[in-house]
Amino acid sequence: MGKDKEAIKLAIKDEFFSRFKKTDAKPGDVLSVTWLYDQFLPGLSKKEQLALEEAILEMIHDGLITSIDKPKTTYILTQKGKDLMC
Repeated sequence: MGKDKEAIKLAIKDEFFSRFKKTDAKPGDVLSVTWLYDQFLPGLSKKEQLALEEAILEMIHDGLITSIDKPKTTYILTQKGKDLMC
């Protein structure tokens, strides 16, 4: 999957940050659970689903987002993530 996987991970990251940007998110704002589970995740292909976890772990490792477990897991934009969006 090599280059293809990297392209998929980049697209996933772009989609997350595009969503944060559309909602004019600030550090500490939470990614919409409704958007994530009802709109984004159902549209992923099998390849995209395989790359999703790795992309999320990379964003967390890079300090761009953090995770939060509510009724469903979602993600919080960090200051570093916000700075990257600007």
